[in-house]
Amino acid sequence: MILKHKNEETPMLHKLRTPEGKKFLISVAAVFLIVLSVISTITFEGVVDQYNLPMSEWETSLFFIQGLWTFLYTIIFTILISIPIGILMLGSKESNA
Repeated sequence: MILKHKNEETPMLHKLRTPEGKKFLISVAAVFLIVLSVISTITFEGVVDQYNLPMSEWETSLFFIQGLWTFLYTIIFTILISIPIGILMLGSKESNA
């Protein structure tokens, strides 16, 4: 086990502090918001359409469960979409010419 001092940064943390890293974090936040809006629309409207149950008749537990599924799927899809974005933005700048 290698102990690091408080002042030492990991290579990834150093990359995230660069302008490219900040652009990456902004793009991940944008992806999160887009995925959240799409998944929440699909999830909540799916229950209304599938069970013919208007939201005014939902119990608190149904809102909670649907919100939990929305959050879970949003996290998963954000991670999956962020992988290629991270490779493009934070990958090595070497070109094989």
